[in-house]
Amino acid sequence: MSFRDLENRRRRARSSYTDPKKHYVRIHGWLPVFKKYAATCRGGIRYLTLCSKSAIDIRYFRLHKLLLHDDKEKRYPTVTFIEEDAQDYATIAETLGTTRLGIKGALEKILLEPATYPDDHNALIKSFPYDIINLDFTGDVVPESDPPYNSTIQAIERIIQAQHEAKAKVWHMFLTFRACRSTANNEANSQLQRIIEDNLIDVGAKTAYGARPVPSMLLTTDYKEFLRIGMPKFLAHSSGARGYVFNLDGSYYYPRQPPGGTAYYIIKLIAGFRPFRPAGHLPNPHDSARVYKEAVCQIFGSKGVDVYSCLGSAAERVRTRRDLDPVMQELKQDGLVD
Repeated sequence: MSFRDLENRRRRARSSYTDPKKHYVRIHGWLPVFKKYAATCRGGIRYLTLCSKSAIDIRYFRLHKLLLHDDKEKRYPTVTFIEEDAQDYATIAETLGTTRLGIKGALEKILLEPATYPDDHNALIKSFPYDIINLDFTGDVVPESDPPYNSTIQAIERIIQAQHEAKAKVWHMFLTFRACRSTANNEANSQLQRIIEDNLIDVGAKTAYGARPVPSMLLTTDYKEFLRIGMPKFLAHSSGARGYVFNLDGSYYYPRQPPGGTAYYIIKLIAGFRPFRPAGHLPNPHDSARVYKEAVCQIFGSKGVDVYSCLGSAAERVRTRRDLDPVMQELKQDGLVD
């Protein structure tokens, strides 16, 4: 990918953060989770995010009084953000003020290459546990250029492991990624297809799978649904192996058509985790298999929310845009939007 293509993609990703479709998920998906934790987290919600230059998620939840903020000191004592781009990192740090932890770098490299980034790796690992972790990726979760078990997948697993090692209790992950069949890894898709097929040997899972096309056909005809159930299954397996029960609390999808580019879908998962094995205890394969089987049935029985259809009425689109107005006013004051 050329530098110009990369910059164009980054600009499109930035502008998408004010997209009504994206904000609909903030309102109806993310906000209820934040409110749930606000009622129980006496010391404030511990929040890790890939927030991008405008940090809309942090601003939005602060304005709802769901993130601790010292107005006088301009400080977020429970927020950690990670940003790879140096200019964007500087903008976030300048406009937000002091956070619990801010790291300039790529999440995957920091988590998976401790020898190369020892200070950032150690600081990030020591900052766990978190109540909510927001992994808002702008690209494919299984890109064509990477192996099936790629660095993004490994980083997600490392986060679950870090949560377990830090004795996290109930916690949530928001996971956002693209679903584009033409740019995805074919071998990863084939492996995921076989895993889903193996799941369907179980009568309960087959019943929950319902009238969907068989996995091979689902991969071809409805790739967004293929990934919408495939990625949570990966999370369920990974979390079960690390002592957590997984629950798909919500999932959303909506289309994107970049100018002159290939159309794709954005998928947003809301995943809940609760421990069934304390940190330091011996793993019990039977318990892990049981919670995974239950999670698969729950995932197969779930339905994604079609955000585009939900925003079909002009009134709903206006309500969604107006809900973001306070954040947009703040961004204008900070010189981040015209």
